[in-house]
Amino acid sequence: MKQSGFYAKRIYPLVFMFLVTTVCILITSGIFLATEDRVRENELLFLRTAVLSAAGASLGTDTSQIASLYLSSVTENEGFYIVRVGSGPERYVIPFKGAGLWGEISLMVGFEADLTTLSGVAIVSQNETPGLGARIEEPWFTAQFAGKKGPFRIVEEGTADASDEVDAITGATRTSESFQNIMNRAASESRSIIRGL
Repeated sequence: MKQSGFYAKRIYPLVFMFLVTTVCILITSGIFLATEDRVRENELLFLRTAVLSAAGASLGTDTSQIASLYLSSVTENEGFYIVRVGSGPERYVIPFKGAGLWGEISLMVGFEADLTTLSGVAIVSQNETPGLGARIEEPWFTAQFAGKKGPFRIVEEGTADASDEVDAITGATRTSESFQNIMNRAASESRSIIRGL
């Protein structure tokens, strides 16, 4: 067979690409179908963990305990969650989204019964720069909102003293400002979402 013929130059590369593409699609589809149920279970567990964390609940690492705590403590409503862990106070968790630097930031924001004091914040998803804006997922950053009331002011990292101040992330000014905007919107809209006021 000639290496420079029509078949070698035109047909063989097309057949080869078709076969490789088909094999890759079949492998990817098989992996997707084999793991689809587990992925959905993990997404549900992650969402439940975020709701409980935003409500200030103490969580372990045992997934069955998290699932049973969620089922016994959380009431799902349209647009928000009511959380009562044991004999503790009733808390409200509301999902909020907003634009970050590179994409959408999704949060679960928890409120005490007064609907102004935060019980916690949990990140559901974000697309910020790893090592910079993605630090919004670090426990020190989200924990600083618990017990505070908005509107919030972002200050230089490590200098927050006032009740309305939160530490920014050094080197991630836009992400910090975006997070502040989402949190301020959450603080101003919480009553209308829960009470319809």
